[in-house]
Amino acid sequence: MLQITCIGHLGANAEIKSSNGKEFVTFRIANTDRWRDDAGQIHENTTWVDCIINDRPKVLEYLKKGQLVFVNGSVSLRVYSSAKDKCMKAGVTINVKQIELLGGKADDVPPVLFKENDPREINVGKFFYAPGAALPNGQEGTTILLSRSGERYVADKDGWVTKEAPSAE
Repeated sequence: MLQITCIGHLGANAEIKSSNGKEFVTFRIANTDRWRDDAGQIHENTTWVDCIINDRPKVLEYLKKGQLVFVNGSVSLRVYSSAKDKCMKAGVTINVKQIELLGGKADDVPPVLFKENDPREINVGKFFYAPGAALPNGQEGTTILLSRSGERYVADKDGWVTKEAPSAE
């Protein structure tokens, strides 16, 4: 299996689509390389990558045009005929297993947490982990984590870390 990691900006809002009764999310990310030649002229080359997530990730509401994201997953290549310039082109599609939002507003989950009664630090990425992937803390099921200030966070079975809801006492 070929794996690929990309960082890019969404070209449009993510869309929910369905095929054979199964829903999936699609979006495209772009990266633009800029350089100056010996004559001082600026050149640009934009590379687009199609992305597919085979379920509804919890980050769906944040996958909006312009959002900078890190994606990781298996890659497939395709050849197609461009309607624009009538030339054969190649395209890349990532079946996303991991996605991280980059460059957005501050996150309310600190980057380092601790398990209850365990002084060892756990680095917590702001990741959505695909079902079945390893949790950041290496455990199965729901795990309670603590911040340095004693705030409680929950790492669910999918690896999504959120602030624990206050109890209704």
